[in-house]
Amino acid sequence: METNVKQFEDLIDVLQDLSETIRHVGIVATDFDDQSQDVLNIKINDMVNGLKKLNDIKDNFDQVQVPYEVLSYIDKGRNPQLYTKDCLERAKLKNDEVQEKIQSLQSFRDTLKEQLKKTQPNVIEKYEAGRSNT
Repeated sequence: METNVKQFEDLIDVLQDLSETIRHVGIVATDFDDQSQDVLNIKINDMVNGLKKLNDIKDNFDQVQVPYEVLSYIDKGRNPQLYTKDCLERAKLKNDEVQEKIQSLQSFRDTLKEQLKKTQPNVIEKYEAGRSNT
């Protein structure tokens, strides 16, 4: 089952409503007195209903896979959107490192060919002839 944008928007709405309800429960519970009982009961029922809504839509996201690193970012209190940025930065650094290795190997190849031309011209001629045939 494919998850579409509307389903994610619905999930965000449910999570925001639930978060707000939980915040209200916390406020009422913090300043609790006898007159707050009815309000607290209503907020707890709202919270239970929000959890039911969340449970009802959970099957829409069976195919969604979240990388472990994203969850780790969240656990550390970091913005999960930074995960993509950090991945791109790591990929760029790795690419730069590989490019440097390629340049070093190309330089080594050129130096080796020059030295072989000086010391063993027959071998390098055969090598170059074989390279031009492929």
